[in-house]
Amino acid sequence: MAVSKIKQRLKLVVKIIIPRFMLYRLLKAFLRWKSVKVKKVFERAEESPVWLGQNELEALQAKYSFPPEYGYDPQSLEQRGKERAKEIIGLIGRRITKINTFLELGCWDGMTSYHLQRMGKSTTAIDKTSEGFDGRAAREGVKFMQMNSADLQFKEESFDFVFSYNAFEHFTEPESVLKEVIRAVKKDGYIYLNFGPLYMAPMGLHAYRSITVPYCQFLFSKKTLEEYVSAKGLKQINFAKINGWSLEDYRKLWTRYDLQLKKIKYNEIFDATHLDLIMKYPSCFRSKTQYFDNLMVSTIEVLFKKIG
Repeated sequence: MAVSKIKQRLKLVVKIIIPRFMLYRLLKAFLRWKSVKVKKVFERAEESPVWLGQNELEALQAKYSFPPEYGYDPQSLEQRGKERAKEIIGLIGRRITKINTFLELGCWDGMTSYHLQRMGKSTTAIDKTSEGFDGRAAREGVKFMQMNSADLQFKEESFDFVFSYNAFEHFTEPESVLKEVIRAVKKDGYIYLNFGPLYMAPMGLHAYRSITVPYCQFLFSKKTLEEYVSAKGLKQINFAKINGWSLEDYRKLWTRYDLQLKKIKYNEIFDATHLDLIMKYPSCFRSKTQYFDNLMVSTIEVLFKKIG
């Protein structure tokens, strides 16, 4: 029997015997075990060379393909907003009848607020630009305001629930935003943040429409990346789009406000899918951070309750 047919049959047997969730757990356990080995290599690495050159960028770019489109068509926006609104309602549980006023930060299309509005809630959505705001949200009654999240134009304790998806990693001053949110949310109200990829995660530069190489922000200088995309006619990288905060920075931020905020739910989403790059070029990483965990967490999900 051909080797390829044997492999196909083995895969089929594995799928039948081992449920998908078990395969996921096994893969996650394997990657965590593998990360221990990579961490040792990282901690022993010299801090030079700091950067790789154009030849390495060419070779690695050819190795990694572009990710699937995120989906900004009307159907994708509505479905994503619906799923997020359902997630938020699930977080509140039985208290949903007492939670009526919502504020969405960095809303872009505002479709999460749209679905909350359809559930009978009062929603306000803010962003620095109205460019992406969906007309369906406006027609449903979502109040859109063009506003800086670090300077909220609301009175103290105006909202029962403040939330944000995939925006906190973009805010230039995350601590200023958090301070403002704490001021604007009512006592015993909630703050929900779900954001990533963090800057030091594999795709943390948010440049995947131009550079497909994971951890490119560790491997190549800004100049090398800019020269490459310019020569190839690719989309220019907006380096100002991200705030550069690491997992370590966010952990310290939460600690500074633990007298005002109680963690109800907290997840750090582990991502060890590109350990091979850290193993191969450890000095490029060691020269940028001394904290291995910064490289391993892609997304943070946190639900706070305001207690003070």
